[in-house]
Amino acid sequence: MGLFLTFEGIDGSGKSTQIGLTERWLKDEGYSVLVRREPGGTDLGEAIRAILLDPRWTAMHPRAEYLLYSASRAQLVEAVVRPYLLNERSVMILDRYMDSSTAYQGGGREIGAEVIAAIHPFVTGGLVPDLTIYLDLDWATSQTRRAHEQPDRLEQNAHDFFDRVRTTYVNISKKFPERVVRIDASGSVEEVFARIQRRIRGKL
Repeated sequence: MGLFLTFEGIDGSGKSTQIGLTERWLKDEGYSVLVRREPGGTDLGEAIRAILLDPRWTAMHPRAEYLLYSASRAQLVEAVVRPYLLNERSVMILDRYMDSSTAYQGGGREIGAEVIAAIHPFVTGGLVPDLTIYLDLDWATSQTRRAHEQPDRLEQNAHDFFDRVRTTYVNISKKFPERVVRIDASGSVEEVFARIQRRIRGKL
């Protein structure tokens, strides 16, 4: 099996930047790297993503929201992630995975983190990341970084929603310290990436 990495954090935490740096670094090291995002990563997943992020669907029920994310995730795991991890020297990187649902739907939507986490094994077929990088950033800083971007449906939520999301992420990192690494994302791009490199090197 190859190495399965996931990146987590609220929008504005620098996930996309750090994933790009990680991808280039690992390719330079001779690894075969594939990056996909959630929701999305497959034709079905991208269609679901368009629904989930569309501001028109403000009345979407939290359970319906979670099930749509789960459908995208299940398809991505079976169609892309599992097959790719069979390749020699492969590294699969996902921009969000199961912890996002625990944080956003379980915590943010208040469905219950334990309720959501209990369903993960069915949705993912039991596939757990080897390492999860959680980029921790406060809501105010994330808003400053994204000041010139048009918010999607999820980003339109109130401050307290993101406080619950962040609290849940922190709790996940404390509950699964062997898998989830909490990294302060408020530093420079170079500082954050150096911390990420140190953690990933230990798994290669």
